[in-house]
Amino acid sequence: MSNSGQLSQLQSKSPTLVELDDGSSIRVSDIGDKNRSAKAIVNFTGSNLVSLLSWNALPKIVNNSGINKKLELDKGIEVGDKGKKVTTEVWKSSFSLSEDFREDFLKELAELVPEEIFTGNVQSALIVRHISQPSKLGEGEWSLDLVANLVFFSHGDEVNRAISFNKKIFVRAIDTPALPNNPSEAQKVAYKVRKAGMEIFKIQDLKL
Repeated sequence: MSNSGQLSQLQSKSPTLVELDDGSSIRVSDIGDKNRSAKAIVNFTGSNLVSLLSWNALPKIVNNSGINKKLELDKGIEVGDKGKKVTTEVWKSSFSLSEDFREDFLKELAELVPEEIFTGNVQSALIVRHISQPSKLGEGEWSLDLVANLVFFSHGDEVNRAISFNKKIFVRAIDTPALPNNPSEAQKVAYKVRKAGMEIFKIQDLKL
């Protein structure tokens, strides 16, 4: 009976096989509704900050011969009422932000985006120098320190200027509802970004 009880406990903690939307399967373990692994938090934060601060209006595809073919310039998406814009990819990535933070952050970001981004003459990239392990603030909430440079390029590879981007990032766990039947394109974009079960709800300057 003792052995049976121990086996039962082991079975209840064993990984579960889960099928993803694309048909692939992964093994997952139950870590609680508001818990996230340190690796998942770092990956979510780093990848989304890089997407939000890397601006490029020159989307490309690879044709059958393996040669890059330029598409039309990204016209961007207007933010606020001043005619300022962010790139479409930045708008998509902004769904990683909480709703009460997203609009104001996009407006501030749009003020930083040079008009030359949308002519294809300038591009930017966030170069991450350091991202700390998450510090737990409370149930389902963490902060991370990010040390990075926002670098602007002209003519593909010539560095125009670099801006320090040293921030404290605040992240929390969320529940991600399943997609409805016949979802809109915006719903698909939001779900893709938020299916990690986290959101960034605040960004502050980091004092070094």
